Amino acid sequence: MTKPSAILGWDIGGVNTKAARLAQESRGPVARTLCLPYEVQREPPALGATLRSVAEQLGAGPSDWHAITMTAELSQAFRTKREGVTFVLDAMEAAFPRDSLHVYTVEGRFVSPQEARLRPGGAAASNWAATAHWVAQSFPTCILIDIGTTTTDLIPIVNGKVAARGLNDPERLLSGELVYTGALRTPVEAITQRVPLWGGSARLSAEGFALIGDAHLWLGQLSQEDYTCRAPDGRPATRDYAGERLARTVCADRDMLDDSAIDDIAAALARAQVQAIAEALETIRERYPEIRAAVVTGLGDFIAMEAANAAGLTVLPLAARLGSGARTAPAAAVAWLLWEAQEAAQ
Repeated sequence: MTKPSAILGWDIGGVNTKAARLAQESRGPVARTLCLPYEVQREPPALGATLRSVAEQLGAGPSDWHAITMTAELSQAFRTKREGVTFVLDAMEAAFPRDSLHVYTVEGRFVSPQEARLRPGGAAASNWAATAHWVAQSFPTCILIDIGTTTTDLIPIVNGKVAARGLNDPERLLSGELVYTGALRTPVEAITQRVPLWGGSARLSAEGFALIGDAHLWLGQLSQEDYTCRAPDGRPATRDYAGERLARTVCADRDMLDDSAIDDIAAALARAQVQAIAEALETIRERYPEIRAAVVTGLGDFIAMEAANAAGLTVLPLAARLGSGARTAPAAAVAWLLWEAQEAAQ
């Protein structure tokens, strides 16, 4: 197959579709990135149109190659991960030429869509592997901390090799390399059971009243534009409404709680999230005491920085290398990996 005009890297999730188009310019390869909120579960047939829209907005051409990672297979739209992987690949093949598609696997290699269908476990939840293998080229001994809207990846890299114990999501949860907490979509009651209130400690309601994104929005760590999912109450992603949602978590409202009380609740939630991630980091560091640095990335890189500092790690922001593309790191990483592979094959 002829050399591609550019490479479009994909990270196709259940609630966000992220892409990075890597093309040659006068100063070398340059990536443009895009993240488009789209929930597979709400409108599965729209995935194909979403893919085409993202590609068009990034200026993709018919001779581009596509490097694919995904996590959408975990969506409740599908009964099995095999069904989800097949659905994503069907949508990619409907949107783009089949021979331009290269699927990245958790083992760290590219395969055809046909092979990915035969071994869906290799293609499922492969985005962390792309980021880790690419980061390992520049940061040979570190822990990669990638915090997105929903989850946190903690991937040990030792002597230039990805040292993850788990390959699939259950294994990664078991090893502590996947922590199911993110910067936006995590229900606050999944982070802690108690928050400060009126000089005491109140249990949180388990009604899904607020997300951790409400705490970060209230504290100024996320912007309105960062709040890309539907709020639990369906109201706008403003600081005032976030405060109302946080008040609900202790079965109160803003007539009952002043700003100081909301400050305390939001700060306690943020601290508990950092603590949970820092504890997982400590578990990984016990296995690899030679690791002294953390490469942080994702929408929740500010959380990753705090957790890394709490664990005594030197912080290395991936944004220094990728700029704003660090928020779509798996998409950029898988594009770079395919770019390097095709360059090596010339």
